[in-house]
Amino acid sequence: MTIITNRYTLGLILVALFSAMLYIGYMELKPYDEALILETATKQKDEQFGWLNEDYVNLSKVSDDAVFFVEYRLDRDRTRGKQLELMKKIVEDPNSVAETRQEAQQKIIQITNYLEQELQLENLIKAKGFKDAVIFIQPQSVTAVVNQREFTKDEIAQITDLIITVTGQGIENIYIVPNGGEKQ
Repeated sequence: MTIITNRYTLGLILVALFSAMLYIGYMELKPYDEALILETATKQKDEQFGWLNEDYVNLSKVSDDAVFFVEYRLDRDRTRGKQLELMKKIVEDPNSVAETRQEAQQKIIQITNYLEQELQLENLIKAKGFKDAVIFIQPQSVTAVVNQREFTKDEIAQITDLIITVTGQGIENIYIVPNGGEKQ
């Protein structure tokens, strides 16, 4: 059986596969549940984990705010993982219509771009002096949850400018939510 395809479609497939490989590699390197790993590791008494007691915070000392951000990231990553799995199944299904496969490939690329932009924005917001932030990008909106009780107008402008620059979203589609923490 011979499949005839154009260069554009082949290019999209290669980009989608490369993006999926990058995402899977990223997920393999990222701990799935940082809080659980810390708790498990601190319970170990052998020498292998002795350094953990000195250099890292025990789970019981981790603030509720920090746990919130870890859980939010995990939920976001699980959601995106499920979306990617579904799109991958559509792409790999030989019974899928070509148009549906192409839409799934575009969706994979879009999700991968969102993941990259979310990570970039979280790091940029932290670089601006905020303790932590978690971003969730969707086609029509961007939500930023920042670890701070309240914002000044300048802080809102800083965060909004970063989001507009990275995502290209309009200001009316940007939601900035305080989450009760303090600025560093």
